[in-house]
Amino acid sequence: MRYLIILIPLFSYLSANAQVPKSRLDSLARSLETYSDSTARTSLYIRTSKDTYESMEDLWFKAYAVNAQHQLLSAIDQTLYVQLIHEKKDSIVWQEKYPIEEGITNGHIYLDDLLPEGNYWLCAYSAHSLTAKTIRRIRIVKNVTELLRKKTHTDSLPQKIQFSLLPEGGFLLSGVTNRVAFKAVGENGQPCAVSGSLLDGNKIIAQFKSTHAGMGSFRLRPESGSTYYVRLDAPFADTLYPLPEIRKEGLSFRLLNNNEDSITFRIYQQGAEKQLFYFRLQTRGITQVMASAEIKDSMDIKLPLQEVASGIAEATLFDHRALPVAERLLYVKQDNRLSITATLSQKSYGTKRKVSLQIHAADEQGKPVIAQLGATAYDRIYHRPAEPNDIQTHYLLFTQLKGHIYDPGYYFDTSHADRKQALDLLLLTQGWRSYSWSEEALKRMDNLVLSDSTSIELVALKKKARSSQQAVMLFDAEQQQSQMTTLDNKGSLQLSPEILSLSGSIYIRHYGEKRDFEWKTFDPFEQINKMKPWQKINYPLEGSPKQATTEDQPLLARGSIKLKAVEIQGKKATVFRDKYIGHLDSMAKYDGLTDRAHGSWLNCPVAGCGKELPIEGKTYITWSGPNPPASHPFSFNSTNTKYVVYHYPQYTEEELLKMNGQARVKGFYPKKEFYQPDYEKEQDPLPDYRNTLLWAPNIITDENGNATLEFFTSDINSAFYGIVEGISANGILGKATFEFIVTK
Repeated sequence: MRYLIILIPLFSYLSANAQVPKSRLDSLARSLETYSDSTARTSLYIRTSKDTYESMEDLWFKAYAVNAQHQLLSAIDQTLYVQLIHEKKDSIVWQEKYPIEEGITNGHIYLDDLLPEGNYWLCAYSAHSLTAKTIRRIRIVKNVTELLRKKTHTDSLPQKIQFSLLPEGGFLLSGVTNRVAFKAVGENGQPCAVSGSLLDGNKIIAQFKSTHAGMGSFRLRPESGSTYYVRLDAPFADTLYPLPEIRKEGLSFRLLNNNEDSITFRIYQQGAEKQLFYFRLQTRGITQVMASAEIKDSMDIKLPLQEVASGIAEATLFDHRALPVAERLLYVKQDNRLSITATLSQKSYGTKRKVSLQIHAADEQGKPVIAQLGATAYDRIYHRPAEPNDIQTHYLLFTQLKGHIYDPGYYFDTSHADRKQALDLLLLTQGWRSYSWSEEALKRMDNLVLSDSTSIELVALKKKARSSQQAVMLFDAEQQQSQMTTLDNKGSLQLSPEILSLSGSIYIRHYGEKRDFEWKTFDPFEQINKMKPWQKINYPLEGSPKQATTEDQPLLARGSIKLKAVEIQGKKATVFRDKYIGHLDSMAKYDGLTDRAHGSWLNCPVAGCGKELPIEGKTYITWSGPNPPASHPFSFNSTNTKYVVYHYPQYTEEELLKMNGQARVKGFYPKKEFYQPDYEKEQDPLPDYRNTLLWAPNIITDENGNATLEFFTSDINSAFYGIVEGISANGILGKATFEFIVTK
């Protein structure tokens, strides 16, 4: 059993003979895990080398694939599908496949100069991923000078707000102390600070105000028969908000204490002599702790957390019939995080100088741990301070909740003394129905059905042709790697990740008659594009950007200049084709070509007088009139001939492949090494305008929790920003930042 059965009566009479039906406890635990264990699920997180890019740059990324329930790096998925989508136009501008190795992948995307400026979604999917949550917003600009322009922000109160009242547990119970949370959101989706009064009829009985991001709470001991309202202060005083209906009878509960080693709830019961209740605490679809007892009026239960996974948990109270009657979300073990420190050898460096970065990873108790980390350092002008998505906010909040989350980084920033209270308000106002791992959500959960492999089928166009064709050849564009394989009984072939690793383009050839067969490829991206999962995402809302001062953001002279676009006109447009397609194109120019040249004549009208192949681009005379001559010599003029510039037949890649009985499938996108010079070994007199100085996606700390990175500054004279983040072997997440200045 992965849960405990406890009975701890503190403030209520408990019959010594009360029998807790263990079978009912088992049933409540298993009912949840039946849905959560129905299929393996992967949760993906993607980190980019910076937040903003100029066109004609490489976008570097790293993706983590973890088991969604246990939050450990997972090797179940081997293929990562990546798309770049223009946010406003909803158009796909890039899609490629990348290999996942032991839960980690990294790669790059080239940002073409033709991409329009604006915000883009970088989306990632895998065979078992929860698709609607793996996304990162990036911005593409044509020139960095656009980022240097000063922008003014005007804050004003919204004209209208949405004000919600959410009792703890889901409802108000008469005669006991209830906690009521509230939340105010403006028309723009941003939180709005409010204050107001609690009314019993027309009488003010309490006053309140929001304490964080438009959220707050108050306590109320309601009496049945009374009507309670909330009236907000100006400028929102024109509406009275009624509190939910008050129940005279039933079970309810309230959170009393939430500590690192235990959590305490008070259970209330109204309207019955005595009844049995069940209490379940679960995280990510796994039952962690269960309790049961008989209750008369009220009872406190203290649940141990030593073996409970950290993160968002769902607390559910069941009545004697094992029906859920009250629920709420809470966060357990908020201090359980990976502590990462990133220490630089100094705070300021000259241009083209070595930087040494010392990294240390430890658990919440300060013990060193082995962790899988990634690091990046780039010109701070490309950094968006209000960007809400990092590895902690993604896995600990974004993937767990369904609604919008404002400034999620606030809850993990230890500089905020009220962060735990603020997080509790967030979960109270989100409501348990917003939990991605609630029992109801698990019942409805749908996975995008993808595969690590790419499927291709050889379709027989004539009867009896399929049985005669089983063997096929796989090879790369350079024809340096090849292998024979066979089709299954249905004429299909699954291109595994091993095969997809052969090359960026994989060619498949059958050996039957070309006119008897054709290839049909099943592209996984077609299924993704039909569903458009990126349209379902509630991306976290950015917090208020920190106001930079001259001290923390020096205005340094930048050392790079980006030239305006220069248009170069050529005489002939060329189309890039890989080596093998070029080979097929060359063969097609001669195979079956009937055109022949004889001197200045193309396809001489006299039979047998032309044996040479025509020359591309050469001007020839060709017969165009009636009654062509039968022998030499013959006369001709402008009425029966014309001049033509000869061109060989042009075929599309699809036509070339079909003509040769072949198909082409995209393999994994080729890897590229991030460029980092070493100026200690070799001095380079040319200017160095790199704005991303460090990209190290695969850092593994040693048994002492340490790792050391070295890199060199460029000629850019600016302030630089760096991030180190990752996951430990036991699934604990962490992040650290660092900054330094480069001066000449």
